[in-house]
Amino acid sequence: MSASVFSRRELLKWAAAGAGAAAVGGITYTYGRGSTGQGPLPVADSGVNGAQRALVPAASPVTELTTPVATGDVGSRMLVVVELGGGNDGFSMMAPYGMGRYYDLRRTTAVAESDVLALDDEVGFHGSLPKLHARGAAVIQGVGSLTPDLSHFEMMSRWWNGSPLSGQAYDTGFFGRLADAIGDPAAAAVAVSVGSASSPALLSRRVGTLAVPNLGAATSVFGAGDDDPVRQAFQYGFAAFGDGDGANELDARIRAVAAQSTRFAQTLSGATPSDPESYPGSGLAGGLRLAAQLLAQDAGVRIVHVPAHQDYDTHENHNGRYPTLMQDLDDALQAFFDDIATRGMADRVLVMTTSEFGRAATDNDSGGLDHGTASHALLMGPVQAGRHGEHPSLTDLDADGSIRATVGLDEYYATVAEHWFGVPASEVIDGGASPIPGIISGS
Repeated sequence: MSASVFSRRELLKWAAAGAGAAAVGGITYTYGRGSTGQGPLPVADSGVNGAQRALVPAASPVTELTTPVATGDVGSRMLVVVELGGGNDGFSMMAPYGMGRYYDLRRTTAVAESDVLALDDEVGFHGSLPKLHARGAAVIQGVGSLTPDLSHFEMMSRWWNGSPLSGQAYDTGFFGRLADAIGDPAAAAVAVSVGSASSPALLSRRVGTLAVPNLGAATSVFGAGDDDPVRQAFQYGFAAFGDGDGANELDARIRAVAAQSTRFAQTLSGATPSDPESYPGSGLAGGLRLAAQLLAQDAGVRIVHVPAHQDYDTHENHNGRYPTLMQDLDDALQAFFDDIATRGMADRVLVMTTSEFGRAATDNDSGGLDHGTASHALLMGPVQAGRHGEHPSLTDLDADGSIRATVGLDEYYATVAEHWFGVPASEVIDGGASPIPGIISGS
């Protein structure tokens, strides 16, 4: 086919889509896969991971909620990670309305008692989470680093890396190590990040990981027919590039990622689409819709990372912005859980939330909340609904006036690794983190 068939705009369109489909894979192959190291890099033990940890009491049960019982086939379990970027305020998402000190600390940003969907006589969900309140969730209280940092960049790096002490502790991401532990190296991708940007959290050594902007990205690199000669020609060239020999190590790895992307697109070609009308129109909802389709393929994908596509950094007008954030979360999660239930997967899929930190204990002069430390996280799906862990004190604040974490982020991660996937925490996290008991239903 002559070059004159292509317009510059069309060629750039397909090339960009193909590159987007391979984004995380490129990082994985360059920095992770092919590394000679084995297991996580060592983390210095400052004692924070041991004696200073707060004891984790049993959950406060929630009655009259029906949640699925987890499948006993650990090898078929899957995970969706919803990243609430910017610093989600756990004490608005789960308001301690029964603790008077909450209203003393937050004169302008506290959730009014009349707007709380009570879980018990102390805490309750934000009023914009009615579907989640009815469905039930395991609320992990006071999650964070026991040696916190108020920098977005440092704390995001720690969460991606899986270390409560330093964002440079490992040369892989936590979910990449988890994918290495549970995934099939023959699969085109075991962990997938949804969105245009790659996530360091998925850096792996042994298995393939990819970034997928949307389901249409797969059709960009595979599946064009004779009626679409421009796309067909691009796909032929993209596949040929992936099959070619590299001139050097970097070139070989880039070509390997192209081949991986083509193979992954082939596995998705028969995906059963979710009804777009059943999902809201937000970025988070779109990401969860794609997650449902990826997991339903049963083609080796076990972990899907979905950014919220919303800014949770509410320095200003917190009460004006936060209800919208929660409504988006509520509606998107409801659509996702309805979708996987229809597909018969409700007992196989766990959803977890992450955020780099919480918000300050007290409000500022702009009707907002500055960076804080501890927050709350949610586990949804086959879980024991209710409060897990120790609620942080609202009176014993740290030197910066921030709420002290009571559950380390590594303990939260250890719970998912060990109690959901059956992977010993020590295989993916150093420092002796222990799982939080009593969260996964049926276990």
